[in-house]
Amino acid sequence: MDLFRTLDTLIDHWCERRALRPLQRLLRVYPGVFAHADQRFALLDALKDVRDLCRKDLTAEECVWVGQLCRLMEEALGGALR
Repeated sequence: MDLFRTLDTLIDHWCERRALRPLQRLLRVYPGVFAHADQRFALLDALKDVRDLCRKDLTAEECVWVGQLCRLMEEALGGALR
């Protein structure tokens, strides 16, 4: 799964539907520079907010994508926690 391509696709879908709640959660950190772990953690937090707080604003497919992105980011950041 390509992180940035999937994020861009989700944003396009939400813009088309005017799904403002998930857009608000994600666009506070994305797009951005993710050179440092704290910036990547901020993106993970935003994705978790979308997953947990905006579920009714997402299609079933988008819920799956957001969940996959959360797992992808958690795995990538697992090394940053050690």
